[in-house]
Amino acid sequence: MSNIHSISNKQLHEGYLMLDHRASPGLKPDEAMNLGYPVSASGEKLYEAKTNHCSHCGTVVIMNPNRTRERSYCQACSKYICDNCGIAMRLPDYVHQTYKQQIDESLTFFANKENNG
Repeated sequence: MSNIHSISNKQLHEGYLMLDHRASPGLKPDEAMNLGYPVSASGEKLYEAKTNHCSHCGTVVIMNPNRTRERSYCQACSKYICDNCGIAMRLPDYVHQTYKQQIDESLTFFANKENNG
């Protein structure tokens, strides 16, 4: 019998962020916001949060546990996506393409360009 616990697809792609400013002045609230961190990451303290990457653009997203609005989720990839891609996904001319597909397409394009001179 296996000791592997079942992990949902949403949890499978989670990461972890740790900002340890216990031995330094830390970030000021406006600096934290400018860097994309929540205000709670400012000051002389330890800040820890789950992260996830957007499957459409590859951006790393800090999963704010206090968020009240629904997170964007792509049913086609079965993964979370960032707010910007969530907005784009609702546009009428949207074409679904994951970050990996975009990279593969770019590599193929440049490989063909190199081979054809």
